[in-house]
Amino acid sequence: MASGTPVQATAVKTCVFLHLLVFAAESAKEGGLYMWIDSNQARTLIGFEEDILIVSEGKMAPFTHDFRKAQQRMPAIPVNIQHMNFTWQATGQVEYFYEFQALRSLDKDVMGDPTVNVPQLGMVPHKPSVVQIGFPCLGNQDGVAAFEVTVLVMDAEGNIILRTPHNAIFFKTCQRVKCPGGCRNAGFCNDRQVCDCTDGFYGPHCEKALCAPRCLNGGLCVSPGMCICPPGYYGINCGKANCTTVCHNGGTCFHPGKCFCPAGFEGPHCEIGKCRQPCRNGGKCTGRNKCKCPKGFLGDLCSKGYRGSVMSATSTKHKVHTPSPKEADEGKNPPETNYIL
Repeated sequence: MASGTPVQATAVKTCVFLHLLVFAAESAKEGGLYMWIDSNQARTLIGFEEDILIVSEGKMAPFTHDFRKAQQRMPAIPVNIQHMNFTWQATGQVEYFYEFQALRSLDKDVMGDPTVNVPQLGMVPHKPSVVQIGFPCLGNQDGVAAFEVTVLVMDAEGNIILRTPHNAIFFKTCQRVKCPGGCRNAGFCNDRQVCDCTDGFYGPHCEKALCAPRCLNGGLCVSPGMCICPPGYYGINCGKANCTTVCHNGGTCFHPGKCFCPAGFEGPHCEIGKCRQPCRNGGKCTGRNKCKCPKGFLGDLCSKGYRGSVMSATSTKHKVHTPSPKEADEGKNPPETNYIL
């Protein structure tokens, strides 16, 4: 968090962000309470992309001490700023509790009551958390609305640590809706009567959210980076199918109940093997041009036999005959005859 004097001095001069974050210290008690404006919000408000420290160790930053003079120079919150973010955190074992005592618009025909994205009564979290204050312009007329935001922070014993100044009034500039159909999602209708959309939204009325990566399989992008998936799909961009059945033989589920099969397999669940040539002799294809052969046959297509079949016949054809001793003797002695030689 940056707390340099030049940034703080610039912040005092602009005073835009003080509509919410300027607190008066009611106690000198030190604590592990921190509040700051993050760099993104600071860039929107004052043009500097640096964190601006408001409260450190339970003590206010020096530029917040003279709130009354600052309020006299404070302009109304511009039309294009629809909400304000600040970050707070309680460190260590110290516990702090907060209460929004007043969120009230004094010009309800121009702006509704300010809103907050947290419960109006609770505990300051121990992790950095964003609190957003919204300024809901009604869009019925141009004008400047006065409003109150009263919040206090207490320690675990009920002692008030910080509180907005008593009867502090802030102002918000609102503009009549001039763009046909209006601008949604905090979009701003510019002088050309065209909606300028906030980051993450687009469309003629800023009605469409931008998701990256985009939502797949019919998913609906409802806010930046958030997809609502149709039945059967899940994941950050609905890219994963929720399969109730298992894909076999290395298949991949790409749609509920459907599998993408590798080469050599087919069927709803890749359970059927596929061979380019049919298996012979009663063999069964097991995939990738391989056959499961019955007894007596082998080979990729079960085309080779053994034990008296094809291989036996082949072996007999090339067999060398060895004569027995009796046949050898008969070959040496001349055969007997009835004729006298």
